[in-house]
Amino acid sequence: MKRMIEVAAVAVMLSACAGPPAGGQAAPGDPGDLGRLNVYEVPSERLVAPLQEAPSEGWIDVTGEGSVDVTPDRASVSFAVETRGRDAGSASATNADAMDAVMTAIRAARLPGAEIETFGYSLSPEYAANNNQRTREIIAYVSVNYVRTTISDIDQVGRVIDTAVGAGANRVTGISFFASDTDEAEAEALADAVRNATAKARVIATALGYELGPPMEVNGGSRRPVPFEQGMVMARSLAQAAPTPIEAGDQTVTASVSIRFALGRESGG
Repeated sequence: MKRMIEVAAVAVMLSACAGPPAGGQAAPGDPGDLGRLNVYEVPSERLVAPLQEAPSEGWIDVTGEGSVDVTPDRASVSFAVETRGRDAGSASATNADAMDAVMTAIRAARLPGAEIETFGYSLSPEYAANNNQRTREIIAYVSVNYVRTTISDIDQVGRVIDTAVGAGANRVTGISFFASDTDEAEAEALADAVRNATAKARVIATALGYELGPPMEVNGGSRRPVPFEQGMVMARSLAQAAPTPIEAGDQTVTASVSIRFALGRESGG
């Protein structure tokens, strides 16, 4: 297609330079008055040299990994207050009083950086376990309210639990630890991943008898650690320990990169 376009372009330029059509005569001073010029089709081979395909260069694809441990500096504890009543109204009212007592106790504890929020509520009937009857009988209503407390001192997690349980919480639905700032750790993990990938590529290139060329393509990124969580614990077992012993482990920020390096000159190895 490129050759045909170039031939057409040459033909247009030559036509523009040619004289007037047969049977006509250019006026004096007319730019077309350039004398007679015969236009011939020029073979495309004379205009454009055949394209030479560049020899393909070799490359090496490698993957590198990096990781950095971070220490959690914040913790989140989730509680549930579950109550029962003969009807929906009494179950709901009893639960509201119990939840209010729990939240008041947590606020009064003046825990460092405490943030308190409710995140769920349910009210459902409880049926009698009688498989012989075709209809089920409601014997009570169950109301459950959930509250989460986040603090900035992970050493105070046991105190949070003891305070909530002592005020009426009867379930601990989750405990999680996390680091509030991982930007520096993510950058360090990425740098480690790049160094790891480069070292691998250099070993491969040397073994093949080449120097390692520059990077041609890079893909990758870092991943923040998932908050470390401990499962649901019944409050009655926690109430037996005072204070409740809770320890947080380190978390790991990971990074992975995929790099394509060009093969350099032969090293003679």
